[in-house]
Amino acid sequence: MNAILRGPLALASRSLLHHSRYMSAVALHNKNLVLSQQQNQNNPRSRYSLQITRHMAGHNKWSKIKRKKAANDVARAREHTKVARAIEVASRSCQGDMADISLQSAVAAARAVQLPKERIEKAIERGANPNAKDELSVIRRYDGMIPGNNGKIAVIIETLTENRNRTAANVRHLVTKIGGELLPTGANDWLFEHVGVVYVSRNKYSDEEEENATREPVDEDELLECALDGGATDIDFGPDEDEGDDADNPIVIKCETIGLLTLVQSLKSGGFVSTQFENHYLVRSEGNKVPLNAEGSEKFEKFLDSMDEDMDVTTVYHNANFPDEVS
Repeated sequence: MNAILRGPLALASRSLLHHSRYMSAVALHNKNLVLSQQQNQNNPRSRYSLQITRHMAGHNKWSKIKRKKAANDVARAREHTKVARAIEVASRSCQGDMADISLQSAVAAARAVQLPKERIEKAIERGANPNAKDELSVIRRYDGMIPGNNGKIAVIIETLTENRNRTAANVRHLVTKIGGELLPTGANDWLFEHVGVVYVSRNKYSDEEEENATREPVDEDELLECALDGGATDIDFGPDEDEGDDADNPIVIKCETIGLLTLVQSLKSGGFVSTQFENHYLVRSEGNKVPLNAEGSEKFEKFLDSMDEDMDVTTVYHNANFPDEVS
């Protein structure tokens, strides 16, 4: 008769049995591994396949890094192409005269995205001496409404194009694809104000052209007086506790659109550095903004990305309020 083990003795017996089975499995695996290695010694292709499999995880990781870098490079190249094109158009309208406010604004925008100096100069030269076959690019505006999670989002889309039909078709496709609609030009004017905007560095430099130029913090009272003399209508110094990088935290000055050049010249004569200046469409009041939740924000950002990928689209103004902007 077989004895039935109970208690600690039974546990010990079962543990010994499990251990014996485990060791047998290990021995069988090692035996198979040795046989496999012996076979692979006579089969170079097998060794090569094993090596590829071993490195596959690292290869996938590097592929993701390369794809991300390539996407950033493409976006940077697209942005550089757009600002260079804007310089060329502005230069063509004024025959390369750097006293022209539109050309100055285009150059400032190009410097803000770090377009090389050589490309800026070539764009100015191409605009001032256009080829007879070159078609004239013009600025065109499109108004529209995009669905959000808490109401419709108003957009004003500015384009720079030499082919009106192509651009209109592309813009219409991108707007209707997300469920939006195009409106007559000017339909969204009641939500936005068209103003001149100047971004001023928080530091004054002894010489902008010298790499080793000394700099000192801007005196706010001095800047305020200079800006008001130049026709400024509003100055935003930002919150007192905001101590970010100078390039990411400029002082913002507004003025009438027709007074933008006068304001920039006044600031320059006062020794202040205008990093960027142009006419903008700004939301008239906080009450005109449409709040978005996480899902609505993600959907609208995809729409903005699709607009950015279109080479004819230069700027998209909107009244959406993203989650991180809600106070």
